Amino acid sequence: MDRNRKDIRLVTNEKIADTSSKGNQEKWFDEATNQWYKLDQFGYEAFSETLISLLLEKSNIEKDTPFTFVRYEPVRVIVHNRERTGCVSDNFLKKGESLITINHLLSKVLGCPLKEKLLSLTSDKKRIAYLADVTKECTGLDYFGEYLTLLFEIDSLFLNDDRHLNNIAVIKMDNQYDYCPIFDNGAGLLSDIRMSPMDIEPKALIAALRARPFNMNFTRQMNTARALYGKQLSMPVLLREDIMEHLSPILDFYPKRDREIIADRVITCILERSKKG
Repeated sequence: MDRNRKDIRLVTNEKIADTSSKGNQEKWFDEATNQWYKLDQFGYEAFSETLISLLLEKSNIEKDTPFTFVRYEPVRVIVHNRERTGCVSDNFLKKGESLITINHLLSKVLGCPLKEKLLSLTSDKKRIAYLADVTKECTGLDYFGEYLTLLFEIDSLFLNDDRHLNNIAVIKMDNQYDYCPIFDNGAGLLSDIRMSPMDIEPKALIAALRARPFNMNFTRQMNTARALYGKQLSMPVLLREDIMEHLSPILDFYPKRDREIIADRVITCILERSKKG
């Protein structure tokens, strides 16, 4: 199917609220196709979302783990008579299912803000273990610690600095819970050009980033989780030419003047972070 469709018109004014601490990225649901559209807002989020999903195809996620991830494709759409770049994905929720954020679920159980409880703990290891253990207790999801570790590994590899407590979720149907497919990676790869300007060297930008939800170095957050639950993510060695092969078609959705800069930023991110394991 050709996703470069100018005949897709999104004309309502509905957005999904509070999905990102960086602001509400516009998201639209098409009932006719049962698909979600997400639009670029602060840079090239759709590019990052798409490329990361393509690279995760090379991973062990759906081969050796009980977890899954969302596939994205780039698309050009007309929104209120203005042409925009975004990405599209199939709706992973089945009839009767709902998405519950960990922040909402655990704050309700605790009777106080989850962030407040986590801040009261005295170490990063205790915070991660607490988040995993309480979620497991509330949902019956025995491998939630491994799921968290996988999220942090992906965030570390692709530098997604927006994995706040409303970007970690589970699926609920009646009184049963399931793991949420991994999604919302659009903040990765220096895509927010407000916070990571395109005229600054990528390595300098990489050094300044902090991982969420625990506001620490990406490698430290990943390794702390791994010490508790073991390594989850396995990826083949990502070479420059392999990354370029995957990102080149997505670059066509962006202005020619920006393509070389985006490619350099993205490749530098991935190659630098691959060295961290």
